[in-house]
Amino acid sequence: MPSGFHLHCSLLAFIIYGLVFQVHELQSAPLNVTGPPGPITVAMGEDVVLPCRVSPEQSVQDIEVIWFREHFSPFVHRYKGGQDQYGEQMLQYQGRTELLKDSLTNGSMDLKIFHVQLSDRGNYTCFVHRDSDYDEAVVELKVTASGSAPLIALERYQDGGIRVACRSAGWYPQPQVLWQDPHGQHLPSLSESVTRDKSGLFAVESSIILTRGTNQKLSCSVRHALHSQEQGSAFYISDPFFQNAHPWMTALGVALVAVVALLVIAVYLFKIKGKHEKKIATQEAELRDCDAEIEKQAEELVNVVLDPDTAHCDLVLSDDCKSVKREDTRQDIPDIPERFNPWRCVLGREGFTSGRCYWEVEAVDGGGWTVGVSREDVKRKGEIEFKPEEGIWAVGQWAGHFQALTSPNRTLLPEIQTPKRIRVSLDYEEGRVAFFSVDEEIPIFTFPLASFEGMRVHPWVWLGPGTWLKMWP
Repeated sequence: MPSGFHLHCSLLAFIIYGLVFQVHELQSAPLNVTGPPGPITVAMGEDVVLPCRVSPEQSVQDIEVIWFREHFSPFVHRYKGGQDQYGEQMLQYQGRTELLKDSLTNGSMDLKIFHVQLSDRGNYTCFVHRDSDYDEAVVELKVTASGSAPLIALERYQDGGIRVACRSAGWYPQPQVLWQDPHGQHLPSLSESVTRDKSGLFAVESSIILTRGTNQKLSCSVRHALHSQEQGSAFYISDPFFQNAHPWMTALGVALVAVVALLVIAVYLFKIKGKHEKKIATQEAELRDCDAEIEKQAEELVNVVLDPDTAHCDLVLSDDCKSVKREDTRQDIPDIPERFNPWRCVLGREGFTSGRCYWEVEAVDGGGWTVGVSREDVKRKGEIEFKPEEGIWAVGQWAGHFQALTSPNRTLLPEIQTPKRIRVSLDYEEGRVAFFSVDEEIPIFTFPLASFEGMRVHPWVWLGPGTWLKMWP
């Protein structure tokens, strides 16, 4: 047989082997899901595409894509087995979402939302799953709305001039109202008010006093907070309108003197009242501090050590098992029944079946975190909902908000500044789980009393991407 034929066969075999090797490498490479570098902004009523890219590129039939808000289920959109799944879709997104399939083969898992509503704003998680491998990315959606052109209204004579109001509605987020003279100089307003309707849109009103011969020609503009877009109206008032304004000057002067006298008396009475109220408030604060100190002394400070046998394979524990960091680099460790998968959770090694105790957790936030307690029988595999019915009582920075993981809905805590260090308090017999901010020395949240049903209760944490947690002491 000719040597050229042998050479041709060898070359063909080499090419086939290379292609098979590349396909194997592509299939075995870990998933990496990424979102856009910053928020996506869209005007209310328009369509928007939320970008999500997975690498390396995957077979459409082999992957599952879930877009969700706070929970896996109900979800915003789900794609599995080459088809869209609508069985457990959130009610507000039904008929309004589409996974852009033309770009699936290129590694894009982009989600299109039609006719965006104000309630659609917030964080979305793009979760991609293939066999036992998965990854996720968070995309923030900001929604804006441009309101109506300002309505100018001449209200009444006041302070020797004419009170003029500027009104506009249908804005989001809250807009800025500006008065300008003919030279473009900004003028201070007399009063401003902001209201919101049932849909969450802002309505604004601003007033100014217009006097003869000074600023008879003005313009009012309402400016969008996120864009340079604005709506404006200009107007002019001629001198005859001011003829009836000045006879009120004397009456206004007398009234002003009376008001000043009343203010002096009111300030004097307010100072006296303030001194008494301050004294009472100081005494009440001292009593609260004493009660808190007595209660704290009744609790036992426990030394929490994390259990590496329960830690998800993406979590790296320190040598003393007192701190944990999410690396998103899967460690080669066995997936034993005690280990959490796919959620990046870990339990404390020692549990509690009685008594009152507390410990503290320091958090360095990356992509969110939650801390609290869980029953020993908490679900370790598959989808888990973080709520008391599933045996988890926790608070944390979740989906871009500091909140308590209550049920059926999460409890947002906007008045609490996200603490760097949290005290977790457990009263087993009473069934009480409470949280305190060590930074500000204030209570954060206390769950309704629960029954642990004689089950052992462990310290529990979940870590988002790039997050680090340390247990104290």
